[in-house]
Amino acid sequence: MSALLWLTWRQHRWSIAGAAVLALFCAYGLIRTETWATADNSMPMSGFYGLMVQLIFGGVIGVFWGAPLISRELEERTYFVAWGQDVTPVDWLRGKAIVLGVLAALLGVVVGLGDGHVGSQPAWSSFESHPVVQMGYALFGLALGVFIGLLTRHVVTAIAATLVFYTFSRMLLSVFLRDHYLPTARVVSRWENTPDIPRGAMELGGGFVGRDLSPVSVTDACEKHVNLNTCMRNSGSAVGTYVDYQPVERITAFRFIEFGVFALLAGGLFYLTFRLLRRGGGWKPSRSHRRISSAAESSGAEPVQSTPAVAAAQAEG
Repeated sequence: MSALLWLTWRQHRWSIAGAAVLALFCAYGLIRTETWATADNSMPMSGFYGLMVQLIFGGVIGVFWGAPLISRELEERTYFVAWGQDVTPVDWLRGKAIVLGVLAALLGVVVGLGDGHVGSQPAWSSFESHPVVQMGYALFGLALGVFIGLLTRHVVTAIAATLVFYTFSRMLLSVFLRDHYLPTARVVSRWENTPDIPRGAMELGGGFVGRDLSPVSVTDACEKHVNLNTCMRNSGSAVGTYVDYQPVERITAFRFIEFGVFALLAGGLFYLTFRLLRRGGGWKPSRSHRRISSAAESSGAEPVQSTPAVAAAQAEG
């Protein structure tokens, strides 16, 4: 296993170094825009820059680390050397996944540390700029890229598909699921009062309440009315309004829930990938390679023993 870990570092050191530089640059940029800029433009700039970082970093890991990991071996047909007699495909991927997974998680933490240096009040707008959340995104991006690379067996296709599915997954959770990780809180007010929502809370919508203070639907007569509040009040169909929200105090719990969701997705994708590799899915020799192997055996050529040391020497060469 130690030889596989060293081989992984030798083969991926430049992409690892590039991702590390990107993570450090992102963290530095976030800290600088928050602490050095003036009060008038620091927070908008930080918010924009933070949005870019939190959206792309996990995708970068998936595109440049995960997608080419297996697909390049299959496309260039070098897996005959990488997966030799003493190194099974599962062992090979396990060594790669350990090194790249640990590094991806650490770099995600670095990116997440670069936000929140101005003020102590947490905000839902910076939800994704957090070490735990970014770590989950990085692990998910890596697992997604590896899985798609095994299915497509083509580097460019794997990169494009990883980017599409990563973006789709992020949007799906952030738009439809994240707001409902925990039951919403509700504030109800009668017509003479204004809903008092706690500071920093994330509003999720509202409506009208009846005499029992339960939500009621808009009546048919008021649907086309210009002012719904006036119509519902004058008709006696509602006695007030309500607003659903998520308190800002829940942001830490939501972040750990989001990490758990993406960690489970990453674990599931790695499980499927290892299962396919164990069953030989996606990597069995093609007919041309079987003919080459048969020709080599008939010519009396001695088969090359593939070991991690040999692969490492070829990588260095």
